[in-house]
Amino acid sequence: MKKAYLLLTVLSAALLISCSNIQVEIPSSGSVQEQEAPKDNSETDNENSENDENDNIQEGKSEDPTSLIDLSLNPNELGEMMILMYHGIGDTESDWQRTPENFRKDLEYMYENKYQMISLNDYAKGEIKTKAGYTPIILTFDDGRQNNFNYIEENGQLVIDPDCAVGILEEFKNKYSDFDVTASFFLGTNPFGQKEYVNEKINFLVDNGYDIGNHTYSHEKLEMLGSDDIQAEIGSVNNIINTYVPDYKIETLALPHGSNPKDEYLDYMLEGSYEGKEYKNIAVLDVGWRPAYSPFDTMNDFKSLYRVTASEIKVDNCGMYDYFKQFEAGSRERFISDGNSNVVTIPKRHEEYLNKEMTGEKIINIY
Repeated sequence: MKKAYLLLTVLSAALLISCSNIQVEIPSSGSVQEQEAPKDNSETDNENSENDENDNIQEGKSEDPTSLIDLSLNPNELGEMMILMYHGIGDTESDWQRTPENFRKDLEYMYENKYQMISLNDYAKGEIKTKAGYTPIILTFDDGRQNNFNYIEENGQLVIDPDCAVGILEEFKNKYSDFDVTASFFLGTNPFGQKEYVNEKINFLVDNGYDIGNHTYSHEKLEMLGSDDIQAEIGSVNNIINTYVPDYKIETLALPHGSNPKDEYLDYMLEGSYEGKEYKNIAVLDVGWRPAYSPFDTMNDFKSLYRVTASEIKVDNCGMYDYFKQFEAGSRERFISDGNSNVVTIPKRHEEYLNKEMTGEKIINIY
């Protein structure tokens, strides 16, 4: 009996030791469920692995967006671009006026030849959001003429004249959704005539993606004025515009007659105040001459930006179609976007002209 009890005790101890060993080994070999369904576990592991791989790819893309730049498009973000200087849109073609038909022709040409509109304000801030392989182009209108933005009555309704500048631009906006239609209108004391509609017109422009700039109060040559008069010329127009759009920042100036102030008063063209309200200009435009430099080019001077006359007559070979032809022939290097506004892509040969203060935190891609 004692012997049988001893044998039973030994067997029980052996069984306990065996169970203890099993319990220790289970964590290292996985759970019972995992052992019973190895196929499901394998699929889960594969999915996790693929997800990790995709995450790594996504991380790689965000870390190195230059790998996505299509260099076969020959991106060159130190090339030139045109800031076009328009004035009127009317029945007769002249140095300072395009017919509605010719303005439509201009826009069609731009669209068909891989130009994409950007705003002057974005240009001045180096925010180029143009599609890859396309060239930015900027449209400006001086004087705030009624034929830039005209309301007419049609069937008892107030509508935008389809043959004024804004009417034609809106037509192209509806026709080509990828054209990014915009323009900058430089205004004085009587914006677009039709005083009864000034509020509607200015708010329409701001609400629909257009820019408003300053063209001074009296259109006097700034070289003839002192500091107080310069501030009054610029500040008064800003104050007038802000009565209609209080939160809008007017940051650009088109010089009347292309006339800069005397050197000692130059700072007042850029910053000043009038009637207790301050102004600051980040871009100042000259009259028409030649294409502008890239915003990232050390040669660029935002205090004196070149423009191209939007005309085909009496422009001494410096009208827009002259420069379009030069871009096409390769005799002038045009700005070609890399398609990423956070990357500045340039050919190696232009590296010395890169303005790194302007590029800021953007990624520099040199090839």
